Amino acid sequence: MAGMFELFTDAEASFRFQLTAPDGTVMAVSRAFPSKAAAVEGIAAVREYAGMGHVKELATAPAERHFGSRPHAAVRPLSKRMPLQCQGLAG
Repeated sequence: MAGMFELFTDAEASFRFQLTAPDGTVMAVSRAFPSKAAAVEGIAAVREYAGMGHVKELATAPAERHFGSRPHAAVRPLSKRMPLQCQGLAG
């Protein structure tokens, strides 16, 4: 079974998505997007880039990254969570 993209609004009313594994483990959380359409475009980009993505090992963590932050902890869920279908969701 494949992972699932879950679309939600955060505490600041921005749209985000997270990628969850089949067992429900959150594997990745997106940045904030200003609209649902922009978040859907972000999901499409992740789908495109991740399938062909190369692994690059870094000696140290990039300074601009904030590891340990938990943007998904301050989440205001949509009325109900459901699998995201990209067609027809923009808007």
